[in-house]
Amino acid sequence: MAILKRFLPLSAVLVGALTGAYAERSPPGGSSQPQLREVLTDGKYEPSSLNDVDAEFADFDELGQIGSGSVRRLQFKPASGGSTGGSTATETTHTSTWDKLKQSLAQTIIGLLLICFSPCFIWKNEGRHVKQLRRIDFCKNKAVVVQNVDIPSDENTGQLVHFVGKVSVDEDTLELHPGPLNITSPLPKALVIKRTCMIYQKFEQASQQTKNDMIGAGQTTTTTFTVREDWTPMGPQAERLEHLPDETNSRGIWDELMSNAGAPESASPVPSKLPPNMPPQMMALLQQADMTQAPHCLALSETAHVGGFGLTQEVLTHEPAVFQSEWMPLPIEMVPDEIEALPELRKDRYGNLTTVEEGDEPTNGDVMIKYEYVADGFEASFIVQQVLAESDPETGVPLHKFSLDKGRVIDEKFCGKCSDDLGVIWMVRRGRHDLHEMIKMAKDDEKMVTKVLRILCFVLLVAGWMMLFSIFTTLLSTLPLLGALGNAAFFIVALIIGTVCCCGVTAIAYIRFRPLIALGILAIAGTIFGVVFSRLNAASDASSQPTPAPVKAPSFLFDSDVFAEAAY
Repeated sequence: MAILKRFLPLSAVLVGALTGAYAERSPPGGSSQPQLREVLTDGKYEPSSLNDVDAEFADFDELGQIGSGSVRRLQFKPASGGSTGGSTATETTHTSTWDKLKQSLAQTIIGLLLICFSPCFIWKNEGRHVKQLRRIDFCKNKAVVVQNVDIPSDENTGQLVHFVGKVSVDEDTLELHPGPLNITSPLPKALVIKRTCMIYQKFEQASQQTKNDMIGAGQTTTTTFTVREDWTPMGPQAERLEHLPDETNSRGIWDELMSNAGAPESASPVPSKLPPNMPPQMMALLQQADMTQAPHCLALSETAHVGGFGLTQEVLTHEPAVFQSEWMPLPIEMVPDEIEALPELRKDRYGNLTTVEEGDEPTNGDVMIKYEYVADGFEASFIVQQVLAESDPETGVPLHKFSLDKGRVIDEKFCGKCSDDLGVIWMVRRGRHDLHEMIKMAKDDEKMVTKVLRILCFVLLVAGWMMLFSIFTTLLSTLPLLGALGNAAFFIVALIIGTVCCCGVTAIAYIRFRPLIALGILAIAGTIFGVVFSRLNAASDASSQPTPAPVKAPSFLFDSDVFAEAAY
């Protein structure tokens, strides 16, 4: 409180001086100069009418008083050498001390929520971990090992089974949806075939620099937007970039691809909610481009099986790490040399269809089509529920008698008088693994997930305590030295309190969900504490005993006559 009383008058003065946030945008290429910014922020240089504005700044969206927090946009100029990949724009935003105080108040509320909910997450995570381990142990005890995967037993229908075998499609062939973009002939021994259409587009890439004010808690953030071009399977992006309006994207022949793939015209792209500086490859991975939507295409074999167990298309789709992990380029002879409806496309030496000429660099709007497939013949291991396969809609007879499904695990207690639902069992791994290895890998994965969630909950708890003190760190940051020391001090306090809270909740959760382990840990801790306490008491008793008085030496030792007689 003494610190608050000392700095509140100073913060009030700083708030009055720094009230209001301003934002400004400099022209492309970084041509904004400090002198120009000073002229724009000086009230005596403000034009009395729009006719007094210099021609260089005539193109704007809004015009107002800079000191009142309005936004003024300067004219954008294309970079030298054309607008392709060379334009930049800089946006500078200043946050005043008053705004930082309002943000710290919001952070305090968020911190309170994190402090309240993080212990609940820790508790739920420990309970979930115990439940998952019980489910895996149940699977270990109840799963039936299928000795001959080619001849499953009818007795195991409805039971958890473990089997290992090769994924095969026999002599069946596979091809894409009929149309101009299909392959030239059906491909044998193929489990999955996909066609990926990509277009070369421009993306915004942002980088930020933050500078704290010398006096006060204000900050100046400078964001620089640049252009990056790359291939993306997400289709055409926005026609004009948000912060670089001079940079445009071309659709190329994408609409023709859509029409030849048998789909309607593509709609406008949905604005991305991901950060603008994220690489296109990662953006496509997070957004998960749908390969079943035109102009892409994904074909799955209907005859896939492992021995006598049929693999449905749903299984092949929902386990991409097992059945869609090793993609290979389609044989080049199966890719069409040309497409009559799309004369712009040609086949390159890698077996792709593209609009890029041999030896040229791709330009905005260029299109590339890749054909890939996954071959059968690899081994896979399963712990699943054995069920009867559904009938084929055409023939009425399933290709294979048995199929796979998720097994519900019900743990019965007290001779079946009560039961506990532990969830479902569904373990599919690529490669050959026996039951013991499958159980071990499942436990290792579960332990890893639990550790990650524990660390995440701990970080959220410490962050909550740190946010709870944000109002104090903001006030202390009005002075540079005290701001840095205050942040470090409150971080240490938040780390200590968060660690104590996390360990306390985890200990209580262990007593609830793992009483034997918790009692063992408490016994060991009590023993260590007792030994240390007894040693400290013994040392304290030894130090409290009175020190004996020193013994006086005999007087003859200091008599000179005695030493003289001894010498003779």
